[in-house]
Amino acid sequence: MDSKLTLPRPLGGETYQQIKDRDGNPITLTYNDLWMLIVCQETMDGDWIRLREAATMVADATHKRELADRLWKLEQALGGLPEVPGPIARLHLHRAHVWFNQRPVSTGRNW
Repeated sequence: MDSKLTLPRPLGGETYQQIKDRDGNPITLTYNDLWMLIVCQETMDGDWIRLREAATMVADATHKRELADRLWKLEQALGGLPEVPGPIARLHLHRAHVWFNQRPVSTGRNW
C-alpha cells in the first residue's frame, strides 16, 4: 500500500465530529473526545463517575479529568452525546485505551 494514500494517525486535536447545542451553536468534538467517549462507553459502561475517577490515575491525569468533566457536563446540557458507531469504536478501541492509560492529551493535529 502506498503510504501517500494513508492518512497519518490522529494526534488528538483533529476534529472528529461537529454537533450542535440546543441553540444550534456548533460544538467541536476532537479525537481526544472520541477516545474518551470510547473508553467511557466500551470499558466503563457509560458510567461517567467511574471514568472521571479512573482519569485521575493515568498519564496526564489533570487534562484527562478536565476532558472527562467537559464531556460529562456537555452530555448533561445536551441530554446525551452521540453514540460512537460500532465500526468506529472497534477501529479506535485499542488506540483509545493506549491513549487513555499512557499518552497525554494533545491539541496537535496531523491534518
